[in-house]
Amino acid sequence: MNSQPFLNIALDAAGLSAPLGHDIRWLDAALGDVLTEHEDPSVMRVARGLYACEDTGDPGTLLSRIPELRDPITVQRVLRAFTVFFQLLNTAQQKEIVRVNREREAHAGVAPRPESIADAVRVLAEAGVSAQEMQATLLRTDICPTLTAHPTEARRRSVLDKLQAVAEALAVEAGADRLWSGPLAAHGQAESDLRRALTELWQTDELRSTPLTVEDEVRNVLYYLEHTILDVVAWLHEDVKAALTRYYPGGAFEIPPFLTYRSWVGGDRDGNPNVTADVTWRTLLSHKRVGLGAWRQRCAALQGELTQSLRQTPVSPELLDSIASDREAVGSLPESERRFALEPYALKLAYMQVRLDAAMDHLDGLEDFRAEGPAFVPRPPAYSSADELLDDLRLIQRSLRANRAAVLADEGPLARLVAQVATFGFHLVSLDVRQHSDEHSAVLEEILGVAGVLPPGRTYGSLDEGERVRLLTAELSQPRPLLLRDWSGSDRARNVLEVFEVIRHAQRYLSRQAVTAYVISMTHGVSDILEALLLAREAGLLRWSLLGDSLEMESDLDIVPLFETIDDLNSCDKLMRSLFSNRAYRKHLTARAAFQEIMLGYSDSSKDGGYLAANWALHATQSRLASTCRKAGIQLRLFHGRGGTVGRGGGRANQAILSQPARSSNGRIRFTEQGEVVSYRYSLPPFAHRHLEQIANAVLLSFGHPRQRLHARSEWHNAAELLAGESRRVYRELVYDDPEFWDFYTQATPIAHIGGLSIGSRPARRPGGRGSGIDDLRAIPWVFAWVQSRYGVPGWYGVGSALQWYADRQPDGLQTLRAMYKGWPFFRTLIDDLQLELLRAHMPTAAMYAASVRPSSLGQRIDGVIEREFALTRDWALRITGAPELLEYAQAVRTMVSIRNPIVMPLNRLQVALMESWGQLAFLSDDEEGTAWRDAVMLSIAGVAAGMQSTG
Repeated sequence: MNSQPFLNIALDAAGLSAPLGHDIRWLDAALGDVLTEHEDPSVMRVARGLYACEDTGDPGTLLSRIPELRDPITVQRVLRAFTVFFQLLNTAQQKEIVRVNREREAHAGVAPRPESIADAVRVLAEAGVSAQEMQATLLRTDICPTLTAHPTEARRRSVLDKLQAVAEALAVEAGADRLWSGPLAAHGQAESDLRRALTELWQTDELRSTPLTVEDEVRNVLYYLEHTILDVVAWLHEDVKAALTRYYPGGAFEIPPFLTYRSWVGGDRDGNPNVTADVTWRTLLSHKRVGLGAWRQRCAALQGELTQSLRQTPVSPELLDSIASDREAVGSLPESERRFALEPYALKLAYMQVRLDAAMDHLDGLEDFRAEGPAFVPRPPAYSSADELLDDLRLIQRSLRANRAAVLADEGPLARLVAQVATFGFHLVSLDVRQHSDEHSAVLEEILGVAGVLPPGRTYGSLDEGERVRLLTAELSQPRPLLLRDWSGSDRARNVLEVFEVIRHAQRYLSRQAVTAYVISMTHGVSDILEALLLAREAGLLRWSLLGDSLEMESDLDIVPLFETIDDLNSCDKLMRSLFSNRAYRKHLTARAAFQEIMLGYSDSSKDGGYLAANWALHATQSRLASTCRKAGIQLRLFHGRGGTVGRGGGRANQAILSQPARSSNGRIRFTEQGEVVSYRYSLPPFAHRHLEQIANAVLLSFGHPRQRLHARSEWHNAAELLAGESRRVYRELVYDDPEFWDFYTQATPIAHIGGLSIGSRPARRPGGRGSGIDDLRAIPWVFAWVQSRYGVPGWYGVGSALQWYADRQPDGLQTLRAMYKGWPFFRTLIDDLQLELLRAHMPTAAMYAASVRPSSLGQRIDGVIEREFALTRDWALRITGAPELLEYAQAVRTMVSIRNPIVMPLNRLQVALMESWGQLAFLSDDEEGTAWRDAVMLSIAGVAAGMQSTG
């Protein structure tokens, strides 16, 4: 690479590791090489000039002052150059994290790597946890990441593929992964691979030409499952086994499927009219097809591994009997019988592949879930369930162990496949269905009226909460349905009811685990939960059966309330107590093994009350819910609806787990993986491995370690309550009570343009709203816009005023806050995540956006309010931590932010310039030039998202 580097970033004094510094320089040079070859010299000249701040005038006149920027195509090229550089920088950082952990593993002779599974098992063993207690901990550990399609991934699938090729080239250049797979004359191979990947990346459209469909989102999820998650989950099982062998020598442990996955993609109907019953059914079929295909592929690979000959070693009679049974059920396989006559393991796997193929063929006749009939039932030789495949795999394991090949049974591909099938089954990933509570109420308004069970002259909507609960309880307590099976209601009613039919079909014909949970958004009362349960009964998912002399309820579906606003979080424990005392719901819980999942919404609570108030409400709610469930004899699993950014509940997931209330740590946890977080964490398998081992480490320690069960002081809880109240007051005073705030927000952020970015199938606004105002705006675009303008308001606003207020009114207030930071994991995590958001915010950049607000006095006023609160919050964060700078303990993070800020600034300046010019005719026209300018705005948004490593 002989051309000029793209930006020629000065890294010598940045404090980066030598390998990361080398990678960034190498990528900078490679991008410069590609730009030199493919673009006019003006593109790199303008980009470097903007980076070097050669032009410091008003961003609003930037396009007119720099002649090259009067051409929208040149603007697009400059924006793309910065965007691609950030994508390369992000990839280099991921590779560096993997490198550091590999290096730690290589030197982990005495102590394992920090935050690994081995590290957690070591800590537990040294704390005196016995082998029996360790086994009990494993059996109760239930970690469930849930992939969602929330629209926060600004990059196309094809772009992500090119970046993975860049990561592979970086690994090869560093000397990894080329010993056996590459040619002997491999000199320059990494450079060639990188140049090719960058050329493909540069010639690929950054933006999608059409919006994402739900089917596109489903394919994206399946990609990560196939290419990363299946293998990484098996690696984690190996990690657990190795750790137990090391720290509990001689122990015999059962390692259950402690890490399972779920998805919302194709089942999340809340506010997304594109998720129809047909889409949900096709999603479930796709899940099973991919699962069967994965096991078919792995069985074929095992066939080449398990080639033991009867001339060399015997096999168990059980295996031979199984082959005979297969031969009878499937019919003879002449070619396989001849080829593997002396290789019984390979022959057994041949029959297993035929049975998997038959199971796959069965799906071809199920495209229309409404055409239910005999063909829906899988028939031999198809496997009827994953348990049958698992039985065959374990039979092979037993035979290998019995014939001096335990190493093949318990290590390597066969052991991994057993762990994978036990974890993912045929359903691959359970699909949640989510719907807004208002939809259930509207449908029951219609159904209950038709059924004639409403009080005379009353509608369902006219009933108060107590009347609704009594009516719903009475209907749930009797076996008769409300409607005939052939009843046809309104389109709205059919849309809601049909998805319950899909769930029933999926459980009956695909897998009992295909759908097991129904999530109710915006749960406000007991009736919201009973409504969903009654609709499930209409589909046959809840039934009364005669057992002896009494009727007992059978229930096939967990009903999961989602509490999202701060008011709902503060009162939901009372709601759940009322629900648990409801006789009909208690019967349902008995049928579900006394298990209750409760989802907590991080996004809307933060939008509702600000960062500190939302975090405290969520923390206190967890403690109250755990106590409520414990007293009611209910097994609880909390489902954390975490977003990607700190303002939506993001931050380091393992630290969040360790900072949970002591009594809520029961080994069971579910959390969402959203948007760009999915691609960031799961694009590279080793990176996903690190993410998941940190989660497992935190769950094992928070649940299994005796010292983790200590409780925070009551005075700290009182302090947090006071802080939350004041913080919320200050936050709402700006966001909800200032009548001019919305005008400021819509001009000082690119919110008006974010809806035009094709990053998801769900609309940015809630249906049925007025189309304007903060109440109708979803939390994701709300945060996304603040990230773009570098204010970062959702991640810190109101905290400084609350801390100042508390210290002024409490004796030894500062000392109390410092003690809370030092001794309370919750408060420490809250302040540390706050520091990260303060560090990522950049007030000089934000001021550029405020300067474009009209009237200018409005921009100056609210910008001044935000800047003063920012300075106050930063000051108090430093006073509490006692550090001279934000995140002093995380120098690597500080370094990367300091490198990124000057590179993001040109993108922000161009975005402001484009926003200010939006009113010009060229922008509004539908001709080629107008489209080009609109694309430039969208590219500026994608570029800033890449630079900030965050959208919403």
